[in-house]
Amino acid sequence: MNITLNIGENLIDQFQKVVAAKHFDKRSGYALHKIKSITFPDQVEFYHFEAVTHNIPIHMLSTNAKDSDWYLIHINIGSDTQLKKEENRTEQSKKFVPSGILLYCPGIRIKTEFPTGHKSELASIRFPKKLLHNYYKKDLIQDGQLLVYEDLDSQIEQQVRAAIASLNNRLECHAQVLKIIADIFTKIESTASTSNNITLHNTDITNLLRAASYLTNPTITPIPSIKELANIAQMSASKFKVLFKQFFGRAPYQYHFRVKMEYAKKELIMGRKTPLTLSQELDYAHPSNFTSAYKNYFGTLPSSDYSNS
Repeated sequence: MNITLNIGENLIDQFQKVVAAKHFDKRSGYALHKIKSITFPDQVEFYHFEAVTHNIPIHMLSTNAKDSDWYLIHINIGSDTQLKKEENRTEQSKKFVPSGILLYCPGIRIKTEFPTGHKSELASIRFPKKLLHNYYKKDLIQDGQLLVYEDLDSQIEQQVRAAIASLNNRLECHAQVLKIIADIFTKIESTASTSNNITLHNTDITNLLRAASYLTNPTITPIPSIKELANIAQMSASKFKVLFKQFFGRAPYQYHFRVKMEYAKKELIMGRKTPLTLSQELDYAHPSNFTSAYKNYFGTLPSSDYSNS
């Protein structure tokens, strides 16, 4: 199913048109009662898209005109394992999508594909450009910079959950949302001050996202080479490495390592896998190697996070 979203317009109004359209397919998982929103006096809008499973492929085109007065912060808070069944194949490939934050700037045109079986839960904050300029330097988001990616840390995720929980308390929810915006832009300011970014074009972003999708399988072996990933992204290996790190904040293999660790933590906390099982599944030569990698990343032992309840 094809869905086009204009970031310059209210999202609820657009989804109402999507659901009312003749071609709307309920297997998409979308329903108006699963989308909650609130608008604050400063024109900031907060949306919660409840957890859904897409039982058909979704092809989404997000656009924002160059002269748009709006920005959108898109937050994936539903990270979990996704099983994608390939056409004409009986086996399934595993995919883990870590939580992340995307800031959609004016001038963007990005295609996103959600495969059958994709599970998602999202929160979005739409706010006018003037809000950004009232509190931050105008050159914080460089001209031509269309999309900014940041990892979703536990603090911001907790704030998003708190905002969702307070949707019925407008003042409290507003305070939570403004805090989320402030913390996200603190991260963006920190990243901007330590890097000399190259302007990313829409095609670059689309190709980087396509290449990154090959790294979201925590159990993939062998991991695609830099050359293979660069070919997928339709750019040279040197350009790919520079732009990938600029966009995702880490090198390709570091990104994949994060996917592996976040997947392992989720499986342990949910009690679905033991540390021993995960060390084998993630292709560690010895369980102690997995334990060491996990502790270095999270600061805790896998056995401490494992729930056998």
